[in-house]
Amino acid sequence: MKKKQRKNEIVGLLLLVSTLIAYYCLLFPATAGAFGPWLRNILTTVFGQGAYLFLLFFGVWSVRILLVRYPERVKSKLFGQILLIFAFSLFLSNVFFSQNFGGYIGKILSGILLDLFGKTVTILLTFTFFLLSLNLGTKFSLIGFISEVITSLKEKIITDWQEWQQERKRTIREKKLVPPIKPPVVTPVETSKDIPPVKPAVISSPQEKEEVEPLPLEKTAKKHMPVVEKKEQEYIFPSLDLLNEPEIMEANLREEDLREKAKLLEKTLNDFNIDAKIIEINPGPTITRYDLQPAPGVKIQSIVNLSDDIALAMQASSVRVLAPVPDKAAVGIEIPNPKISIVALKEIIASEEFRKADSKLTFALGKTTAGEPYITDLAPMPHLLIAGATGSGKSVCIHSIITSIIYKATPEEVKFLLIDPKRLELPIYDDIPHLYDPGKPAEEVAVITNPKEAAKSLEKLVKVMEHRYEKFAQATVRNIESYNQLMEKEKKTKEFYIVVIIDELADLMLIAPREVEDGIMRLAQMARAVGIHLILATQRPSVDVITGVIKANLPARIAFQVLSKVDSRVILDTQGAEDLLGKGDMLFLPTGASRPIRLHGAYVSEKEVERVVQFIKKQLPPAYEDIFAQTKELGKEEDSEMKELINYALG
Repeated sequence: MKKKQRKNEIVGLLLLVSTLIAYYCLLFPATAGAFGPWLRNILTTVFGQGAYLFLLFFGVWSVRILLVRYPERVKSKLFGQILLIFAFSLFLSNVFFSQNFGGYIGKILSGILLDLFGKTVTILLTFTFFLLSLNLGTKFSLIGFISEVITSLKEKIITDWQEWQQERKRTIREKKLVPPIKPPVVTPVETSKDIPPVKPAVISSPQEKEEVEPLPLEKTAKKHMPVVEKKEQEYIFPSLDLLNEPEIMEANLREEDLREKAKLLEKTLNDFNIDAKIIEINPGPTITRYDLQPAPGVKIQSIVNLSDDIALAMQASSVRVLAPVPDKAAVGIEIPNPKISIVALKEIIASEEFRKADSKLTFALGKTTAGEPYITDLAPMPHLLIAGATGSGKSVCIHSIITSIIYKATPEEVKFLLIDPKRLELPIYDDIPHLYDPGKPAEEVAVITNPKEAAKSLEKLVKVMEHRYEKFAQATVRNIESYNQLMEKEKKTKEFYIVVIIDELADLMLIAPREVEDGIMRLAQMARAVGIHLILATQRPSVDVITGVIKANLPARIAFQVLSKVDSRVILDTQGAEDLLGKGDMLFLPTGASRPIRLHGAYVSEKEVERVVQFIKKQLPPAYEDIFAQTKELGKEEDSEMKELINYALG
């Protein structure tokens, strides 16, 4: 027995000294000679910052061995502490941090888990792994700890409550026992004849204060709440003269050239043993679509697989095969034109389709591949997702949408909540009468550029939505259209539509992903009926930005040119956007459609937007009712009372 004890003392002492030396090398490698940096490099490479935990457990075991307290059954505890070191290294890996601080152990474990399960499940497994190893290695029980905290808090609250009740009863008892104090009798003092009497100061009596009428509640509220005042000046829509005239360009292709290309296309298909005949040619501003009819027995997929070979034969950068063409028994082959024609926004707004549209949320998108104007309505969508690479035409599309609605609706009918974390595109719309922010009064409203403020505004907008639902329920109507019709009959104020435009969703998701996604999710699911619509734009079409929750609630989507088929599938659930030509070339997927429509977006320059903005800014300032102003004073009082109760409960 003594021999075993001596052996344990020697082993424990050596291990303890080794642990102290290792700790010294880890903390002060520069003063530990050549051995210090070498040992520190090994420990941090293998364990990362978990090396400190490894040496801590190593030192604990050496002390236990030294004191002859080495237990017989140590397998479970030793195994738990090894697991705890691994879990700590995994916790310090790039699962939770931008860099890997967990050494090779954390890097290998995080790589395996991320590849197998993805980030969300990996985070859950890491916490489970950490708690399990903590329980095995240190006998720490999370449930026991929580129950102890709850028990101690409960006991403290009960004790404080009993003391407060006793103090309250004592105070009431003392008030009853104290007799009323009689006012002192003041005897008049004879004044000397040489001293003139002092005139008493005029003090208003309590009766005079009672006679003063208090301010009525409505007048008090008006000081804090900017109310929409109806201007005598009527809103004038901007003139089409503020927009540039469409450029008169020569035809991209003559009829002879189109027929020659059609023959070349037929010959190319025949070279691959595909019998097909061109039945129609549709030249457009960006591409020309050749509709061909395959012979009986020819598989459509065989034509789709030849897209690269057709592009080579037609000397085109890319070719898109539309199989089949909607409402036709034909296959469409879209070949880029030698020169892209610019589609002016003025041309679409001046079209008969746009002028005859009744909806206030009608906007111009561009032209079809056949050169026909294409307009759509945001109301039935009811939300829109726009994505594409940098320079593909995404920002111009947003300007076209805003300008189109400005030409269609007054500030009392439609308002914009504009969020631009990039601070590049949307600040030009500052101070327009259509601008809106539920988090600020009308005189302070501006385009939101701070991601934190954007998250707060989205949260306030959710409350606006709930407030509108309460109003609609009281009026027994189902949507904003029915409500406005009822208000028109009763000659009361109507509700305006709210269009939320976020120019770069990725920046918001980077700063406050949970708050932004929760706000967008609630608005996307419920806000349609109360007239709130979302337009989200991003140049990073990845699953981290366009999450499944956001994507499921935005059925209408626009895809501009992207870099890969994966990005195209993230946006549209199908490929095709990688073959677009850029500069406004887009695929638009309407709500409920199975296939996207190829369009060329309308172009509006920055000078055109500035002219329109300056015209409407001169007429009216932003004006709307702040529904939160009435509750601000009450909220402050409730907050102060709540703080007192919390401070009292916490002692």
